[in-house]
Amino acid sequence: MPEDSQYVRLLDEDETPDEGSVLDTIGEPSAGLWSKLREFLREGYDFEPELVYYGKKYGWCYRYRRKKKTLCTIFPETGAFTVLVTLGKKEVEGVESILSTLNQETQRIFKEARQYHDGKWIYRRVLNEDDLADIVALLKVKKRPSS
Repeated sequence: MPEDSQYVRLLDEDETPDEGSVLDTIGEPSAGLWSKLREFLREGYDFEPELVYYGKKYGWCYRYRRKKKTLCTIFPETGAFTVLVTLGKKEVEGVESILSTLNQETQRIFKEARQYHDGKWIYRRVLNEDDLADIVALLKVKKRPSS
């Protein structure tokens, strides 16, 4: 998971955020990227976003999950947000086939991510359009959008 004291998450379990406070925390220009990602997920997948508290280290997040299968988890932060995409073995192979099309930072994160027996967990902080495009590419490898 990317750690940087500049990017603080919503860690107070007793203060459930609403979409407005999430957008305020993320700020511009990241709030626009957040909205684009959420729209892509809404239009392309039949997964309901679930606002959940992931614990003291991770804080509040939106988890896109259906029938115990998680598509991705999005963690809002001050000035940015981080997306967790969990890839199975076949999905890791799929990403390896498109790796050269992803930006340098995404390639580095993918290569350095721990290889578990069943895949990799990719934590990618989104700071610009290129980062967002890489997240969309990873999600499309994980599950083809319906639209």
